[in-house]
Amino acid sequence: MKRVLNTLWFGIREPFKKTNYISLFLVSFFVFFALFVLIPVWTVPGNTLATQLDIFTARDYAMLVLLSSLSSLFITMQVYVMRQKRKIGGVSTATAGGLGALFAGIAGTAFCASCLAPLFAIFGIGFGGVIFVLEYRFYFVAGITLLMLIAIYLTARKINKVCTSC
Repeated sequence: MKRVLNTLWFGIREPFKKTNYISLFLVSFFVFFALFVLIPVWTVPGNTLATQLDIFTARDYAMLVLLSSLSSLFITMQVYVMRQKRKIGGVSTATAGGLGALFAGIAGTAFCASCLAPLFAIFGIGFGGVIFVLEYRFYFVAGITLLMLIAIYLTARKINKVCTSC
């Protein structure tokens, strides 16, 4: 366990030695946070920003910050890996993991009923599916958080050159 935490810590710390990665993290954090708040405003008829902000509870805001932070951290680390690979002439394999983590971030809207209904409508999942996910939404968010942490760990392994294929 200590080795896993060390790998994770050093992998996360490495990109943040340069200020441009700190800036990337902060910008992407605010973009993700804004998107998590604004998507339901844009997709639910009659919803306003004031209403949406009023609907959220403290737990919802904590989830927004957590999911925005994990998504931003993952993107920052992936950009760092891609730039390092480009410097040494390698080809990055970040596409599949990046898409998976991006999907997990989007699926993180499962904690918000007004976010979930329009998202499920796009995929053709009915009202029963929305009710099921809303009933167990915090289990979904826990699973999504776990997937994001795994993606971050695998990226940290790449940064530490522990694994070249993950």
